[in-house]
Amino acid sequence: MFGSSPSTFVVAIAATLIACLGLVHDGAQMLRTKTRTTVLAHEAARAGVQHLDPEQLRAGAYALEPAAARTAAQAHAHAGGGHADVVVGADSVTVTVTSTHHPTVLAVLGDVRISSRATATAHTP
Repeated sequence: MFGSSPSTFVVAIAATLIACLGLVHDGAQMLRTKTRTTVLAHEAARAGVQHLDPEQLRAGAYALEPAAARTAAQAHAHAGGGHADVVVGADSVTVTVTSTHHPTVLAVLGDVRISSRATATAHTP
């Protein structure tokens, strides 16, 4: 199969093992990106929901200031390296964060980008 040389077999096995280790590394990096994206979505939603309308607060009601909530959530997601789509409701902020991962080993196939998306909602008290 590999001829009479055992070194050819050893080289083939070593190359296969290195490729497998590289794919495991890329898989771990993709899981880390998904976790970071999820955490970032939760953090951005909480950052947005902290922006209450001061007039409503003085009247004893909790209502969001939509523009400030949207800006805060998007800024937090952007600072964390993600892109955020923000929906501000009457008493909640829903954030969908998208992050992109560039794998190391799969990069030999060309410009490979893997997107990760997570959604989180935070509510006013």
